[in-house]
Amino acid sequence: MSAAGIYVHIPFCRSKCRYCDFVSVCADEEKQRRYVSALIAEINTGRKIYDGEADTLYIGGGTPSCLFEGALKSVSDAVKSVFGDTFAEFTVECNPDSFDENKVEELKSAGVTRVSLGVQSFDDGVLEAIGRRHDSYSAEKALLLAVKSGFDVSADLMLGLPGQTEKDVHDFVGFVSDAGVEHVSAYMLKVEDGTPLASDVKKGLVSPLSDDDCARFYDCAAEALYTCGYNRYETSNFCRNGKRCKHNMKYWTMCDYLGFGPSAHGKIGRYRYFNGDDVDKYVRDVLSGVHGYETEEIMSKDEELDEYIMLGLRLEDGVDVERIEKEFSFDFAEKYGDALEKAKNYVIFDGKRLKIRPEYALVAGAVINMFV
Repeated sequence: MSAAGIYVHIPFCRSKCRYCDFVSVCADEEKQRRYVSALIAEINTGRKIYDGEADTLYIGGGTPSCLFEGALKSVSDAVKSVFGDTFAEFTVECNPDSFDENKVEELKSAGVTRVSLGVQSFDDGVLEAIGRRHDSYSAEKALLLAVKSGFDVSADLMLGLPGQTEKDVHDFVGFVSDAGVEHVSAYMLKVEDGTPLASDVKKGLVSPLSDDDCARFYDCAAEALYTCGYNRYETSNFCRNGKRCKHNMKYWTMCDYLGFGPSAHGKIGRYRYFNGDDVDKYVRDVLSGVHGYETEEIMSKDEELDEYIMLGLRLEDGVDVERIEKEFSFDFAEKYGDALEKAKNYVIFDGKRLKIRPEYALVAGAVINMFV
């Protein structure tokens, strides 16, 4: 059995971006401290559901770097006290406006090895339009500092933003490549219901991109990244020199993982659990000792198989067919013969692995639906 990954959710931001529907709120230090106390209390119960080894830790949000000084170390110390401190990778998500020399020292003291910076764009007009707190200068400064400080660095690039141009995409890739950033996550903008951006769309102030425009931006980013030596290893993730995100690979290859904090979830074998989204209720329940998962379930074998195929087809490596045949005891080509015939122009199948052809990565969802 492979070691598990651990995800810890920090639901705080200094302000909410116009496109964001993640579980995040603004909070003063007193509320943050109370939350961290609850989080540590939940982490301390972790052995009740998982007694194996863990080798990756990912603290995401929200904006973990906006927490009060010392909070991240307190949280990571709690994780290490329960699951040991031999993590092959320890990632913290940061925003450029809350990443400086003091934050570097704090992250180093906590044992962080990898920093994921939410840059999104280097166009100041685009950044202002989506409600980001930083500008291009502070983003560039943060990236250079992160690389100089010895972290493995990932930069987020959002595609299809209001006012964005292909030049912005090329400028982004060129800068991060020259800066020594080895990992880029390139996501298409999603207009989520209930966000200010969705309201702007309804009012006609912003026009969402057509499918053709989405494909154009994605292809532009992918081509620029390939030119600079990055390889795509998952639909939205590119890296150089083998710097894949070890923690996220656990999700995509159906390994075990634990999640702590509101909206976090975990998977141990076929058992899955989900925490609720209400931050205040989460804190009250955990500190009162009556915390329970909002949802628990045992996946059926068919559900597990579908999820394995769905996630595996997002990977450039594709689905390990031999593993499936061993774990589920059937002949893959026989069971999925109709789907393989239907998808033959979109996939590569050699009997050992099933992969989506690189040129169809952006429409992976449609191909996946042929198999699940």
